Amino acid sequence: MHQLARFSPPKGFKNPHLQTLLPRVLFRQRPWSGDWQTFELSDGDFVELCWYQKPDNNSTRQPILLLFHGLEGSVESPYIWQTMQLAAKQGWLTLVMHFRGCGQQPINRLPRAYHSGDTGDASEVIQYLACNYSDSPLLVAGFSLGGNMLSQLLTTHSATAVKAATICCAPFNLHACSERIDNGFSRFYRRYLLTPLKQKVTKKISLGIIPQRHPIANLDIKSMTSFFQFDDQVTAPLHGFSNVDDYYQKASGKQFLPEIKTPTLIIHASDDPFMSEAVIPSSKELPASVRYELSARGGHIGFIERHKGQWQSWLPPRLIQFFKEQLQ
Repeated sequence: MHQLARFSPPKGFKNPHLQTLLPRVLFRQRPWSGDWQTFELSDGDFVELCWYQKPDNNSTRQPILLLFHGLEGSVESPYIWQTMQLAAKQGWLTLVMHFRGCGQQPINRLPRAYHSGDTGDASEVIQYLACNYSDSPLLVAGFSLGGNMLSQLLTTHSATAVKAATICCAPFNLHACSERIDNGFSRFYRRYLLTPLKQKVTKKISLGIIPQRHPIANLDIKSMTSFFQFDDQVTAPLHGFSNVDDYYQKASGKQFLPEIKTPTLIIHASDDPFMSEAVIPSSKELPASVRYELSARGGHIGFIERHKGQWQSWLPPRLIQFFKEQLQ
């Protein structure tokens, strides 16, 4: 069921690009240190977890909120650390799982990295939390790429461990989003996101993690300027897809929404410069378990408002409010 989100930007701050970029200007520094944990994966690689504050023992009954960031995001992303900070004020435990190569260690051990439909690593972390903190209700939140991934994960066995979920600004149609980011000012974001991805692959080749005999090692990666090109020649072959179309079709999240049984809140902004109308699900695609809120404004994970004379993001309080409702 579609509902209007209750977000209203301040006068003069409705522009979607302004909303998208403001968080990086207003909230430059994470005001807490966090506890880092290297989490070993079953394939010999690792991801890095950053807890707001790691519990001393496993006997806690506090709710746990696990976050999945967007493409090349991290705990330094304002939407991540602000949501974690607000969750901690509720007395909850909270942590973010960094996708491979997105934590303090920028290069992971294996040639592969992560992608929009990569549920394996997240499933292992969820299993770990469910086993080690079995008395704690588990809440999960995914943003952008992490939200798209989460929509698929919620249709797997891992969803049985999840009490409630939120998905924010997810690119549910990857093909349409790759087209959208190739146009107008959105090309600025394309360069901002694509540059570190190319640098990491180039570094892996130089370190021998991607061996010279690998087809990717002979590509002119630096000259790639679009996600279509990078995903076709790098992302797809590194992660077992035949080509970019195969990847985009299998990893796009919208097709999984009807199967979600976990209580879930999905939020999009109509003016998101990363997206198009193709990401917006119809009412027929939404099961009774999913609440869908569409905002006219907000940009891409922006939602910046003025509250009592202070700048803040509307998004973290909205997510926390939904989770509190589900815990009652």
